[in-house]
Amino acid sequence: MKNLEQVRARNALVLSNKTTLQGKQGGEMIKKVPSLIINHGLLATIAFSYSEQDAWVTLFGAIAEHLADPEIAILPSGCATRDQLMEHLTGKQATSELLKRATAETMAWLAYARRFVKKSSQTYEGEEN
Repeated sequence: MKNLEQVRARNALVLSNKTTLQGKQGGEMIKKVPSLIINHGLLATIAFSYSEQDAWVTLFGAIAEHLADPEIAILPSGCATRDQLMEHLTGKQATSELLKRATAETMAWLAYARRFVKKSSQTYEGEEN
């Protein structure tokens, strides 16, 4: 049996192999997400992601997959998209306790994901890496 730290690290590594999560201004948007969650909450941050680009969709899909991991089991298995994450956290069966657990686990997972996700070598309009 793995401990939670091992599961978090494994799932963060999966994300890091998929993408760089580059933001609009060329920064790593994954570094902004924890402060958004702290200041506004998980649901508001997910809602904000609906107005953003593909990196946000990818990140919240990875969060949904992590929370649905059988060794985490905060969400039902098969939950793998931002939409499914939002639906489950706001659905009829959702409780305040579920949202608290999902938020705490998301923050713990992001601590790993922030370190594993690679900075892109791609530059954007006048920016240098």
